[in-house]
Amino acid sequence: MWVIFAITIAGSSSTGLFWNALGFIAKHAYGFSRIENLTLYLAMGLVYAASAWKTASVGKILGWSDRGGVLCCLFGMAVGLAIPGVWPTKLGLWIAGIWVSGVSALLWPVVHAYLAGGRPPVQVAKVQGVFNLIWMTSVTIPMFILPPFLDTGARGVFLVSAGTLLIVLPLALLLPRMTPRAFVDSSGASGSSSHPKWQALVVRSRRWLIVTYLFMSAFPPLLPYAFEASGIAATLETPLTGTWMVVRVLFVAFLWRTTFWQGHRTFLIGAGLAGTLGFGLALGAGFLPGAPLPWMVFGFILFGLGAGANYHAALAYGMVVGDAEVDAGGAFEALIGLGYAGGPAAGLLGIPVAVLLGTSPGVAAAVLLAGPALILPWLRVSENSADPS
Repeated sequence: MWVIFAITIAGSSSTGLFWNALGFIAKHAYGFSRIENLTLYLAMGLVYAASAWKTASVGKILGWSDRGGVLCCLFGMAVGLAIPGVWPTKLGLWIAGIWVSGVSALLWPVVHAYLAGGRPPVQVAKVQGVFNLIWMTSVTIPMFILPPFLDTGARGVFLVSAGTLLIVLPLALLLPRMTPRAFVDSSGASGSSSHPKWQALVVRSRRWLIVTYLFMSAFPPLLPYAFEASGIAATLETPLTGTWMVVRVLFVAFLWRTTFWQGHRTFLIGAGLAGTLGFGLALGAGFLPGAPLPWMVFGFILFGLGAGANYHAALAYGMVVGDAEVDAGGAFEALIGLGYAGGPAAGLLGIPVAVLLGTSPGVAAAVLLAGPALILPWLRVSENSADPS
């Protein structure tokens, strides 16, 4: 476990630079326009989804062991992170963003399988709780250390992150060659048959997960311009954005130690609605009465609660019902990738919509994303659609 957790710390803090901070770096250091930022994030999301969906297939085609895949992914991520450090250009940022997105998507499904394979559901929940706290904390850290480096492109930060990955890379040699097989209880039943009522909850939680990541992926390319419109200083942008990530960590820690939420659809609905409202408040704070800062912070808090609940529930249900296989983790990460792509796509569509409505592109994107947020999770789950695959 300590090997996987060490890899998670290095990998999450590094990829956090791309998924959460790249929009701010691109705007301040490279002069990216709103359209350029949204297009970059759209490309990253599509590559992430496609790569995660075929994680197991890539390993089979290339003849990798699971351990070999982890080694190659860590090295590949280090190379990608070094690109903006040694080649600080717009093209370099594009290449690095797309490359790291594709490689990291191959890594995390295997990490999930190492965590959950061979463990009964109770142990899966405990290990998953620690894992969630570690990666969520790790992706948050860059948001609080970046302000002094935004205008210079954070070249040193990228290089340090790449070096950290290379330092932990040899630890992967201590992992088993293949991930442990799925747990089978004494009666011969696996997770999917011993938790039949959770099958529908897998579908519902994954629907909310897609919505959550639609919002999360729209934040980085749109928030720099929402902050600018609200008159908030650039030095406060990434720390304020990190507010929702801190709230997410704290709430996941709470959920990890409790079980009241398990098996309840109303918990998923409440979490999704909180995330939806928080997203709208954060992007539309400049158009609300009074000072925008309190509205934005309140929105971040609500969004952090919803995002933490949706992620924790979706992974908990999915890894138990999906029998902790690499394919189960790959499907989970592919859904995240679709969310990563959908948010920027809505942001791009929001630009002409904003002209028609006479509002900001951020507010227009929030309106467009409110549709799936308020419709998708309420759709009925039939017996046929309850298959987690």
